[in-house]
Amino acid sequence: MKNILKNSIIALALGVTLSSCDDFFELRPTNEMVLDEFWQTESDVLSVTGACYRAMQQPGFMQRLIVWGEFRSDNVILGNNVGTDLAYVGNLNLLPSNGYAYWGDFYNVINLCNTVEHFAPLVCERDPNFSNSQLRAYLAEVKAIRAFCYFTLVRTFRDVPLITEATVDDTQVFQCEQSDPDELVDLLIEDLKAYENDAVVAWSNTEYTKGRFTRAGLRSLLAEMCLWRNRYSDCVTYCDLVMNDGGNALSLVGSNAYNRSVFVNGNSTESILELQFSRNNIPNYTLCEFYGTEGGHSGWGHQQMMAYDFSTTSLFSVTDIRGIDSFYSSSSLAAFPIKKYLAYRNEITTDNVKESDYNSVDGGIGNWIIYRLPDIMLMKAEALVETGGANALETAFNLVCAVYDRSNPEAGAGSLDYSRYNTQDRMRNLVFDERQREFLFEGKRYFDILRRINRDRSQFQNIVNTYLVPKYSSLDQSTVTSKLSEMNALYVPIKDTELRSNKLLKQNPFYKVSSSIEKN
Repeated sequence: MKNILKNSIIALALGVTLSSCDDFFELRPTNEMVLDEFWQTESDVLSVTGACYRAMQQPGFMQRLIVWGEFRSDNVILGNNVGTDLAYVGNLNLLPSNGYAYWGDFYNVINLCNTVEHFAPLVCERDPNFSNSQLRAYLAEVKAIRAFCYFTLVRTFRDVPLITEATVDDTQVFQCEQSDPDELVDLLIEDLKAYENDAVVAWSNTEYTKGRFTRAGLRSLLAEMCLWRNRYSDCVTYCDLVMNDGGNALSLVGSNAYNRSVFVNGNSTESILELQFSRNNIPNYTLCEFYGTEGGHSGWGHQQMMAYDFSTTSLFSVTDIRGIDSFYSSSSLAAFPIKKYLAYRNEITTDNVKESDYNSVDGGIGNWIIYRLPDIMLMKAEALVETGGANALETAFNLVCAVYDRSNPEAGAGSLDYSRYNTQDRMRNLVFDERQREFLFEGKRYFDILRRINRDRSQFQNIVNTYLVPKYSSLDQSTVTSKLSEMNALYVPIKDTELRSNKLLKQNPFYKVSSSIEKN
């Protein structure tokens, strides 16, 4: 842990001038921080806050968002040009030495947030033009970024250290125990609740409003963390606050524009928060390399991930355009390339959509969406289902219908029949399946599966056998059964190098095959 945090001692080039929104998202950390000269004005706080987002745009951070939240799910299988570490993950041979067990990219962002939280109050004392309300707005923003990072780490590793102290010099030694994951998430919730009303409602331009944590983004994160912790009434409350936020009005994009507006152009009317990328300045190399056929880093393979063969399932109805919008499903293909983010529909009509209607997007473009309106609607639906009751189920059904109808225009509004879903178990499955259809390849599915298992551990084996085991049909099934035999196996191991540098860390029991890693 110490090495990770030392490597994230950040400084911004002094005298940065923010002349455009692109400047903010392109800020890069330099190698050392001159504390006596920095942290004098609000612009310094803004610079380091921008560096938080820039660090989240880095390939190492993006790769782990997709591998941890998407690749381990039933949506994705190994593609044609797979890297070694990814192949090990895809073949259920994940070990502490694997690069995707590295959490340093996330702790780098966390340390940046801690740094802002530590020094911004000093700037408020030094800069007479930096008000307390502005200070609290920045604190709300970096607390939300930090909470998102920790929430992702908890859902990936389960047991992680909580560090809220900034690393500003080499004399600090971090030997940190892991926190109880439930207590950590509860702490994050309370921390954000104290600042939710201080968050900025909307910025002066769309890129900032959609690309930075606003009040709607912070409340979206609160809703998801409350859902994870089975705090259903709180989840519903925050979802309602997001959907009814007059300062940042949200609306579903129409069927004809959905594919291109949401995933290619980006920053749509239903977007709440998405990491900002651009072909010329900040290419989204990870999407190009994991999903696409061009762009990316020199020497990296493309199409490392492919869509699962959904033709073997009943997930998509024949009228659901999300299937053809999200992946190529031609039977002539040996695998099923991912289309979402990387191809757009030429035709504005949604009648008789064909794969020939799509054009590929040039490599390097494509924001990464963290929250959008359907996510809020379906989180509310999920929470309502778990509260039970006829009224709750009917409200949940209506929320699902609004999302489903948008993607089934040929079927017409109201094509779902409530009488088929009017029990808690049936409605639970409807919401779960609708989340899978709507958020294919958006980094959410594996965490959705974990949340469902955590809610009812008695269903562990049934859920694993239904949703995870089928994607490993090409592997020896006794090995698959062994590798997916317990809850610990569903989390990622602690990296071997972290165990060596922080002696207080304890390995996930499923991966602790030897004590040599921790002692060497």
